Amino acid sequence: MTHPIPAEELHSFQRCLGYHFLKTNYLITALTHSSYAYEYKEGKISDNERLEFLGDGVLGFVIADELYRRKWRKNEGYLSKTRALIVCEEMLAEIAGRLGIPGILLLGKGEDASGGRNKPSNLSNALEAVFGAVYLDGGFSAVQKTILSVMNESIERAIAGSLIFDYKSRLLEWSQSGFSENPLSFVILDENGPVHNRTYTAAVLLDEKIIGKGYGQSKKSAEQEAARDAMDRIDTQKSPDDFFR
Repeated sequence: MTHPIPAEELHSFQRCLGYHFLKTNYLITALTHSSYAYEYKEGKISDNERLEFLGDGVLGFVIADELYRRKWRKNEGYLSKTRALIVCEEMLAEIAGRLGIPGILLLGKGEDASGGRNKPSNLSNALEAVFGAVYLDGGFSAVQKTILSVMNESIERAIAGSLIFDYKSRLLEWSQSGFSENPLSFVILDENGPVHNRTYTAAVLLDEKIIGKGYGQSKKSAEQEAARDAMDRIDTQKSPDDFFR
């Protein structure tokens, strides 16, 4: 069976990635979600889960090696936390989006219809699988060069301390800095959809006022998005008093 990824789109993706495959089948497998492989199981199509496992290991090592060399005076705790920020699901999904993976990811009809093309887990897994594919196709030097190229901005931001995805903790720290005597609270305003594909709406309250809203496929992710919205609003205010106007 011929995979429905136009050749020009594969070429475009490889240009963005900065690596051109000798064996394109590695790349196609990396972009094949298990739902797609299941729907076309008669064609004996492989999904990207094994490549994701391999890519996850390679990615972790490359980032650990880079941080060790660049921040040799930092202790293990700093190195571990910084690496975790760089390789977290949110960061990998963001990079996958910039590279164009959502448009060429092979998904089953049900997964695609339920928004699977933009799920952070699908995108981050696919990017890790791509790294695994580069490793198999070109060896360690090739995948090391590729990873450091596409993730350079994230590495720099993490080292500079500006890569923060735990918006909820950051918001709690802000609220405890003396701005208000009352604690922050998070509430779930609404939930929609079937059990297997539910969307939650969360809000964060301060002094009984909503200061941020967010949406997600879990209560935790919705609260993080609400905290992100609040922090974005806080960062644009000239003074604390402006926040509640």
